[in-house]
Amino acid sequence: MPSSPQVTNVLDFLPATEHAALRTGNSSYDCTSGIQAAIDKGGSKVFVPAGIYPVKQLNLKSDIELYGDGQTSELRAYDSSLACEFMLATYVRDGGSANVADNMRNIRLHDLKLNGRVAEFGYQQYFYLLAVNATSDLTVERVSFYGFRGDGMYVGSGTLRSTERHNQRITVRDCVFDGAVKDNRNGLSIIDCDQLTVENCLFQNIGNAKLSHSVGGIDFEPDHPWSVYRHVTIAQCRFIDIDTVNTAGITFFNGRQAGDNIHDWVVSDCQFKNCYWGIDTATKAKTIADVADNLSVRNCHFLNSIRVDIAVNGLSGTQVSGCTFQRSPAGSGPGGDAVRLGSFAYRTSENAINTVITGNTFIGIRPQMGAIGVLGANRVVCAGNVFIDIYGSCINFAEDNTPDNSRDIEAVIISGNKVRRGRGSAPGAAVMSFLSTSRQMRITRGNLVVKHSIEYANDIESGVTTIADGASIQLVGLK
Repeated sequence: MPSSPQVTNVLDFLPATEHAALRTGNSSYDCTSGIQAAIDKGGSKVFVPAGIYPVKQLNLKSDIELYGDGQTSELRAYDSSLACEFMLATYVRDGGSANVADNMRNIRLHDLKLNGRVAEFGYQQYFYLLAVNATSDLTVERVSFYGFRGDGMYVGSGTLRSTERHNQRITVRDCVFDGAVKDNRNGLSIIDCDQLTVENCLFQNIGNAKLSHSVGGIDFEPDHPWSVYRHVTIAQCRFIDIDTVNTAGITFFNGRQAGDNIHDWVVSDCQFKNCYWGIDTATKAKTIADVADNLSVRNCHFLNSIRVDIAVNGLSGTQVSGCTFQRSPAGSGPGGDAVRLGSFAYRTSENAINTVITGNTFIGIRPQMGAIGVLGANRVVCAGNVFIDIYGSCINFAEDNTPDNSRDIEAVIISGNKVRRGRGSAPGAAVMSFLSTSRQMRITRGNLVVKHSIEYANDIESGVTTIADGASIQLVGLK
């Protein structure tokens, strides 16, 4: 496709003697200056024909469409040097301003492959295939982020520490984030974005056994009290084999919440398979009066998570509905809860606030506490769920307090749940109980009183223990 008033072909800016080798992937020519000239001097549409193009950093601009023939149009990291820190970038360093009116805007990227060559060059935390800062109205479609050394796509506040920049209305659709060799950081890192949509994307083979946290498919990690991430939708995505220690399909961090800057996240119709954590949260301690996070997880399937499927921890306003939590074969894995409410970290208790767990199915879970483990929670509704072949307790309450004496379990409603054994249940399911208590994450025969709470109209199959043997749990009526 030659250049025209409508479309600029990058090959027209590259030596004709290299065209054949570029098409066959045998060129070592540095294509950076040529493709950059096509972006800077060409029209609003810049086309990358099938081939492999070694590049360093390419800088995008407003009102541009950069696209190729699909995964056969590959931009590949030229070498391992700092010049390849960002492959595609909007503003970097302190470019742009804190005023979104100054943002770069109206950019569309589609039908390309970006290859960071992590298998050859190894992990580098701050190397991104696509760095987005101070940008509005960006659409990324059918782009393959492959072998990234740090993040596949970074949506940040500039690339200098303490630079305030904001992003708006970013859509990532039908993309693949493949870490290739699990020596990377995140598929998609979000530092700042108001209105983010991630649809029908695949996140796989992402992780790093040398890192202990903030690694996985999508990581929301605001850096400052002015950082924004709100009105987030993650739909019909798949998270597969994100299973190195402490990695997660999705991580939400609300520790920089200060007023209206962080809230409203929806995860719907997604699949999580063989993840260390499905959805993890890193939170600050909150009260009922604090701003709600409003996380909604709907119609998702969690299969064979190594630890917890959804760690609500200290979030406020979480709803988990219509999801399936499963271990196959039943009882497999080292043991972890499907849903965990509350946590204790860094000498601080975090109680889940206003949590609704309804209409879910739990199958074959081997819990650490319970299929639903309650370490700390205020105002919980657990209703209309089905528990099948749980290798332990369906719902477990932690009995002992934490050293800061701030952990709390109060205002719990448990109603309309069904507890069953499946056909041909394995012997391990015989220990199944509906309710239990625990101390130091171990099932105990404790005596727990939960205030302002009630349990009623639950359908528990004959032969399943309602309250674990030796335990006493009193849900002391609503007031």
